[in-house]
Amino acid sequence: MCGISCVYGIELNKFKRLSELRKMISTLQHRGPDGWGYYISPHIALGQNRLSIVDLSSGDQPMITDNNVIIFNGEIFNYIEIKADLRKKGVLFTTTSDTEVLLKAYEYYGVNCFERFNGQFAVIIWNKKTKQLVIARDRYGIRPLYILSFKDKLYFSSEMKAFDQISGYKREFDRKNLFEHGLLWNNFADHTVYQGIRTLPGGHYAIYRDNQLVEEKEYYYLGKNFDKYVDDSYSQAQERFVELLDDAVQLRLRSDVPVGAYLSGGIDSSVIVDQIKEHATHQFKTFSVTFSDREYDESSYQEDMVKHIKSNHHSVNITYDDVDKSFADAVYHFERPVFRTAPVPLYLLSKKVRESEIKVVLTGEGADEILWGYDSYKEIKLLEFWSRMPKSVIRPLLIKKLYPHLSHYKDDSQFGMLRMFYEGFLDDYKNDLASLNIRVHNNQVLENYFNRDGLSSFDKSCFINEMQQVFPPEFKNWSLLQRNQFLEMKTLLDGYLLSSQGDRMSLAHGIEGRYPFLDHRLVDYLFSVKESYKLNGFSQKHILKKAFEKKIPSSIINRPKRPYMSPDLKSFIRDNGPTDNCSFFLDDSLIRDYKIFNPKWVMRFLKKFSDGIPDNIGYRDNMIITFILSTQISEYWARNPRVIALGDELLHVKIDDYNN
Repeated sequence: MCGISCVYGIELNKFKRLSELRKMISTLQHRGPDGWGYYISPHIALGQNRLSIVDLSSGDQPMITDNNVIIFNGEIFNYIEIKADLRKKGVLFTTTSDTEVLLKAYEYYGVNCFERFNGQFAVIIWNKKTKQLVIARDRYGIRPLYILSFKDKLYFSSEMKAFDQISGYKREFDRKNLFEHGLLWNNFADHTVYQGIRTLPGGHYAIYRDNQLVEEKEYYYLGKNFDKYVDDSYSQAQERFVELLDDAVQLRLRSDVPVGAYLSGGIDSSVIVDQIKEHATHQFKTFSVTFSDREYDESSYQEDMVKHIKSNHHSVNITYDDVDKSFADAVYHFERPVFRTAPVPLYLLSKKVRESEIKVVLTGEGADEILWGYDSYKEIKLLEFWSRMPKSVIRPLLIKKLYPHLSHYKDDSQFGMLRMFYEGFLDDYKNDLASLNIRVHNNQVLENYFNRDGLSSFDKSCFINEMQQVFPPEFKNWSLLQRNQFLEMKTLLDGYLLSSQGDRMSLAHGIEGRYPFLDHRLVDYLFSVKESYKLNGFSQKHILKKAFEKKIPSSIINRPKRPYMSPDLKSFIRDNGPTDNCSFFLDDSLIRDYKIFNPKWVMRFLKKFSDGIPDNIGYRDNMIITFILSTQISEYWARNPRVIALGDELLHVKIDDYNN
């Protein structure tokens, strides 16, 4: 795992080019603290920080052959199989690294190589002879890659903060995209919240020549390989599911350094650690977050699983003060607004993992998307069922089963209001937003808090039309629940869970996260099985529970579904008012200076809690404080980039094609 940066554009002064690249790559050293490397030529400059996982002695980058230069962030898990196949075709290798396998596969297959990889990657390949640049990302966008066009040059990097080191450049919010981000918890397609910065979407590659984009192609999307539902019986599907998941875990255990696992106390991570135990040759380490506030704490379930697998367990206890004090640092790393504080405990946990001399952890991300574990799937199913008989008295009673962890969903006095809320979507849920209709509706309240200068009012039909432009041609033929999965994976998973909670929080401390549930073979298979195997009535992740009900503790199998959460308002506002950190970033003068939010609305919001926080805090209040605060902090870091000292980190530099 690594951090990569690239400057593409003619500049004859090699020393100026090296200096600019060094500054960019210095901001990414948390991603790869084990080594630095550079390639400099008149047309391009490539730089990389390395986190050594596979082939510790000879896998340095940039890696150079007679024709090509590569920098690569990620892992190709099936590199052993690809290497064996290429050797049969006469391809020679000089290292044991997956980087060389990626490069040689590209040289043999061209851009078709990306479809052969089972991995998580962002890669940049430069052809020295044809002067062609190729970039690509893994199928689900697990590893990031950003693109900036500035002053006749193209810049690429694993993180946007690297662009802050470019002379004359300053990151500024794109207000329209910022609001889109607020509605979806992520930007759609290749958008980011910053002007002029785009991302290469997951499952895409792009080709550049003469400093111009000449082709961008989507080589994979969810549902691309779906023709019709597979005709497997439930027992056959369960057997196939377990086989695929087990192989996905085995592939992700490949490493030349010790591998650990995150253990949340939920079924997803519990299944992963149970599978690890099947293949571990020694006692492995597991890591958990616990909370001093019992409302968020899941330590009893974690303890049940630790006793079951007998792992070497480590945990980090999180207090309100921990969230408050670490929030600004976490925002520095995930570089954009967020809507809950859940990334912060994972930021602190990755620090604990690094201190425990572990570089790689397996986690359970992706299970809720591919096994329909989010309550949004139940909401869609309820609305679809209810719409057949909208005047039914009985059907709306299913509302009480939507969120078993929320007390007001069981409260009869609240039922009338909840019924009215969901009834409002009966005529709307079939549009192309699926369950995002509810998320967009809830988050639209943020529009009130924005400074309205230059921001047009939200138009839902235009919003849907813009999203439709990037839907695959088969989208309309899928079921409503399949469409919902596609949207969840393109929004919540891609730009939030895998970024703000995944890549950025783990690599802030040089830890590589691996996600067996996002093995594309498993994802594609589950997309094609009968829907009742995943969501049986309101029983979510049905096939996962049944497959492992005899292998993991019943307390975990039978526990009510609840999302991983962290205290939001309680971390930033106490009985005597906002914390010092919250007060600093939400100070009236700073709100007016940044001109993102309406100062009156922000002050009005804070006054709601001048006497403390009530017992029952709503979703919206938690979301509003976290979004506004993280937006202000994001703007602060864009205006005040951290100064990274440059030392003697030039481990290897290749200066090519220069005569001077």
